[in-house]
Amino acid sequence: MPHFSNAHPDIQTWQQALPHGITLSCRACGEPGRPVLLFLHGFPEGAWVWDPLLLHFSKPENGGYRCVAPNLRGYERSSAPEDVKAYRAKHLVQDIAALINTLCASPNGSAPLAALIAHDWGGAVAWSLANQHPALLQKLVILNSPHPGPFCKPCKTTRHKSRPALT
Repeated sequence: MPHFSNAHPDIQTWQQALPHGITLSCRACGEPGRPVLLFLHGFPEGAWVWDPLLLHFSKPENGGYRCVAPNLRGYERSSAPEDVKAYRAKHLVQDIAALINTLCASPNGSAPLAALIAHDWGGAVAWSLANQHPALLQKLVILNSPHPGPFCKPCKTTRHKSRPALT
């Protein structure tokens, strides 16, 4: 059940259980049932960094969106598995895909995901989500996180001069 955060009375916080056993602590502003803007934070921030934008875009004159910012696993009160392998991108993508399906399904029909907005590490997760689940997204906005294709290409082709090539 949502409760109001101490930071701003219009920002709701709650624990969202996902079907695969992970719980994400979420922050939101705006009327449920409205098109959703989903915001993913970077490292080392948390969902709170998006509070000014949650407030801004939830206002009717700025679109009247339902704005949601989850804390990724391991942050704030979200599930924090002990196994380091549980933080691989594929698991974070699974969390966000499940969250989108949960947020955008309502008894009166669906509230579409209008856009996924992501920064830094959240951007890396968002790029992977867009690649693996394109049908979940209408728009993708990435801040300060390069597309993985050009970013990873030099990592595969360039080797440090002092290191021998792996054979």
